Amino acid sequence: MAKSLDVSPAKSFAEEVEILRKSFRACLDVYATRVEAELGHIKELTLAKTQSPHLSQNTIRDLRDMITLCRTLDIKPEKGRRKDLKKIDSLIDELNLMVENW
Repeated sequence: MAKSLDVSPAKSFAEEVEILRKSFRACLDVYATRVEAELGHIKELTLAKTQSPHLSQNTIRDLRDMITLCRTLDIKPEKGRRKDLKKIDSLIDELNLMVENW
């Protein structure tokens, strides 16, 4: 005798969507943790570099440029757009390059 199918395609799909939602949330958590760690690292390196009472002109110029980059970041967090996350990633990359070149 054939087994009756208790699982409809709609129910199977709904379960897959729920798995996808959980995976999405996990990705967001890992992404947020990574971005915050990178920003913290940039901040620590910057503070360590600037402890010296005599900063070079290049360092001062870099710091001004970094401030400008941060202040001119045009994002709208309330909209939750992917392009804003990309802008933040790009900014972090630029800041990392500047800090690593010190």
